[in-house]
Amino acid sequence: MLDHDEELSPAVSLDLRAITTTITNDEGDPILLIDDGDVQVEFSSGMNGDWKDAITGAQRMASAALEFAAVLRRTPNA
Repeated sequence: MLDHDEELSPAVSLDLRAITTTITNDEGDPILLIDDGDVQVEFSSGMNGDWKDAITGAQRMASAALEFAAVLRRTPNA
């Protein structure tokens, strides 16, 4: 996990207004696909890892998404 003082340098940017999501399987492993029409990002459980770690990561991402939605609701142009 990144230290809060580290600068982020995103590889891609997704437009939340156009987001679609799909949960599917790849050789029996669940994957989450997020697409905005231009960019598609795949989230997987990783290889040879503990499911608990993948679950924790998914929950961390879901919590951040909910927090971001709350921030957008409080934004004047929302």
